[in-house]
Amino acid sequence: MMILDMNMRKVTKKTIKLDKDAIKNLDVSHLAEQSLNPNDWLTAGQSEYRLYSWLSTQFNDSIILDVGTRTGGSALALSYNDKNKVISYDLVEQGASKGIKKENIEFKIQDFRMDDLNWDHVSIIMIDVDPHDGTAEEEMFEYLEEKGWKGIVLLDDIGPQWPEIEDFWNRITFPKINVTEIGHMSGTGLVNFDSKHSVAWL
Repeated sequence: MMILDMNMRKVTKKTIKLDKDAIKNLDVSHLAEQSLNPNDWLTAGQSEYRLYSWLSTQFNDSIILDVGTRTGGSALALSYNDKNKVISYDLVEQGASKGIKKENIEFKIQDFRMDDLNWDHVSIIMIDVDPHDGTAEEEMFEYLEEKGWKGIVLLDDIGPQWPEIEDFWNRITFPKINVTEIGHMSGTGLVNFDSKHSVAWL
């Protein structure tokens, strides 16, 4: 799928106040209608999609990376703000690129670390990859640190259901917030990677 030309800009430092009410009340019905799994678009605290959509509104003209496409729900949520471009990566095709047609989403079958990106334009990276053993997640964090990238990382499944990821989450030394109450019931973490932004509850 071709992406319309978009004028991306270097991401500047932001002050982000996590507004629970705004996130819980965000209307994402137009995205749920396009989803391959519309029943997954539950309330905040059950599903992470309202949180992801709201966070996309905190940036404009940026690139958002969705690492672990699966059926494309996270990519759709992160595409809520049409002023951003979402690039969604997976190692296998699971139907998203054929079933989801949105002008600000591009699906790629590759490791995001092999892509030629302007990292200064990347605002958010969402990571949700198999086999959920914490190893791949930690390697990705190490890669981002070596790149000198700064921004927001969303990490899925940090709860006790996935003990290896929970252990990795507990060892992260960057500023972080457990946002499960407005995220995914299996646990959602927000990492202020390299302390680029100011992020706190409203």
